[in-house]
Amino acid sequence: MFPSGKTILLTAASASLALTQSAAAEEFGRGERRGNPYVAGDMHNHNTCTDGSVAAGYTIDRAVGRGTASAGGNNFDLDWFTLGNHGGSGNRDCRFSDTSANIPGQTTTTWSQTLGQTIDGITISSLKGTPNGSGTSAQMWRWQSIREVEYPTIVNRSARYDKVLIEGLEWIAPGHEHVDVAVITGQHPMHSWKGPGNADKMAEFEYRFDRADTDAIGPVIDAGGNQLWPGKDNVNNTGTAGHQKALTGIKWLQANYPLHSYVIPTHTERQGPFSATANKGYNIEHFRDFNNAGPTVAFGIESPGHFAEGGANGGSGSYTSNAVGGGTYGMSGIYTAKVGGLWDGLLGEGRNFFMYVSSDWHSRGAGGARDSFTTADFIPGEYTKLYVPNAGRFSSQHVVDGMRSGNSYSVNADLIGPDLVFRAKTRGDDWKTMGETLVVRPGEKITVEMELTVPRENNSPYTFNNPLLVPVGIKQPLNKPSLDHVDLITGQITGVVAPNSPNYAVANAAGTAGASIVYNPSATIARQIPATQMHREHRGDRDGVRLRFTTTFTAGTKPFYIRARGTNIPNGTPNVSDTAGNPLLDANNAQVSCVDPACPAHLETVNGAKKVTHDVQAYSNVWFYANPIFIRPEGSPKLLVETNAELARRLGQRAEHDHDHGHHDQDDHHHDHW
Repeated sequence: MFPSGKTILLTAASASLALTQSAAAEEFGRGERRGNPYVAGDMHNHNTCTDGSVAAGYTIDRAVGRGTASAGGNNFDLDWFTLGNHGGSGNRDCRFSDTSANIPGQTTTTWSQTLGQTIDGITISSLKGTPNGSGTSAQMWRWQSIREVEYPTIVNRSARYDKVLIEGLEWIAPGHEHVDVAVITGQHPMHSWKGPGNADKMAEFEYRFDRADTDAIGPVIDAGGNQLWPGKDNVNNTGTAGHQKALTGIKWLQANYPLHSYVIPTHTERQGPFSATANKGYNIEHFRDFNNAGPTVAFGIESPGHFAEGGANGGSGSYTSNAVGGGTYGMSGIYTAKVGGLWDGLLGEGRNFFMYVSSDWHSRGAGGARDSFTTADFIPGEYTKLYVPNAGRFSSQHVVDGMRSGNSYSVNADLIGPDLVFRAKTRGDDWKTMGETLVVRPGEKITVEMELTVPRENNSPYTFNNPLLVPVGIKQPLNKPSLDHVDLITGQITGVVAPNSPNYAVANAAGTAGASIVYNPSATIARQIPATQMHREHRGDRDGVRLRFTTTFTAGTKPFYIRARGTNIPNGTPNVSDTAGNPLLDANNAQVSCVDPACPAHLETVNGAKKVTHDVQAYSNVWFYANPIFIRPEGSPKLLVETNAELARRLGQRAEHDHDHGHHDQDDHHHDHW
């Protein structure tokens, strides 16, 4: 028998951090999820406050609600949810959905039309800060919409849904592509005695450090116009200087909110390599800089959303052929999809640097928000789920702690469910799970176990057979998840690369040339376990199939890591995977025709033949990724992942001590709970 989820899920650091939570905070969300070891969420999505198609409240409704939306369309019942809109500004009133969303009674509405009106219990009397546009183009700065629109919407929806809701940001980082950020300090939308709190610290970060927010005033504290947040750098927003400003922002979070924030770069390959004179992508040295500057806040990378954008010439993830790698691979960017790639390079240093996936929801492209098909994005929870540990009394703090711990995994198209077990041990029952370090004696046998559930169905509206697998004689309905195999990927850990090392910065390349760069040559698929060779237990029509396998490794004299991924795609599937099982460039999927009579009309065509594109491609080419377990020989120096976890633990103990002695920030340790 496997131990209970509570036994194996929390690292020592996150268990310590959990002690800082207020005992007076109310518990909520007590449903059947209480028995699941992990809970599902999304941290990257958009609404009409910036460039999304639906209202902020509608986004939450569809993501965390159950059943069917009142205007039509399925809800997706996520357990936790972060509003992750862009920084900058927007002219649309995000209490309304856009006309393009095709929701009854909803039309594109600008702030100029609604100032002074009370709508959904929220009154916006004026647009604050430096004036930005006029008439229907008058913009609200994002720091204001975070404080005065999105967070009050979260307060309203928290009471309605009994879910963990967080106000976050997709930071338009100076010098770079975008970054998922949240600062949960002050956010307690359902607190029983403190009141609903605020998202002021999140708003302050956006104002100070988002390159698209050029407001020079921010909120004022008196009639004389004195600023609440003085000292903003509104100059250094581009290239190398921008990168330094981004590091300043991360250091600000590390100094002020080291346990209550996260910084996760997203769709990092999309705009190509970093440019010293522009605002583009990232090279490995920038991720190293981020992790060095924010050891307990900058701890990962997010793979792209936009999973249904793939057309006849590629484009899934919103990646063009100029992206690093030339596109996506198995719906993931090359940094995480490639064995030996950039992520393996960072893990090869022993860094606490983990992988996450979210939706990046904007719109359904050619479809409206209520339509079952999409040529662009999926609604949060519909296709992608980011799982973090279910700590029992679940809270916004547990979302951050779970992500920081590395004990998390990400799943597309419900390939596996909320009860993954991935762990390793040597002697006794001292199991270590994702994000943790197993200390071993050279020569010892390391036992690795994985147990997972393949659900009975997913959210696909299509019941015809997977067109990518028809050429190899496999009949697999798109709405019935099926696991072909799991890869256990290992790589040696050779130590942290110092900033003054000649290997700290590595030349990068746009296009498919970027796919050939090897950052960790020791990384390899060490074990590939076919689902047909796993122990199988049928859980009934409702719960799917439970699969389990055990394998062993022999401990050597050097540290290494083991990470996992799984897919429905067999090795050597034409236009999809190579003979080792690695995903090919996803643009190749469009070489395959969708010939079933039920293939939808919105698929792109070549010479009159429908091709595997858009949402059909997404449901055909399915993967999950699990974060690594680290292995270190006894007596060897601790890995950076260990020392940074110890730093988090010490910070948590200090916060607990300050709390007990009445010297804590009044908002730092009080967040709503399940």
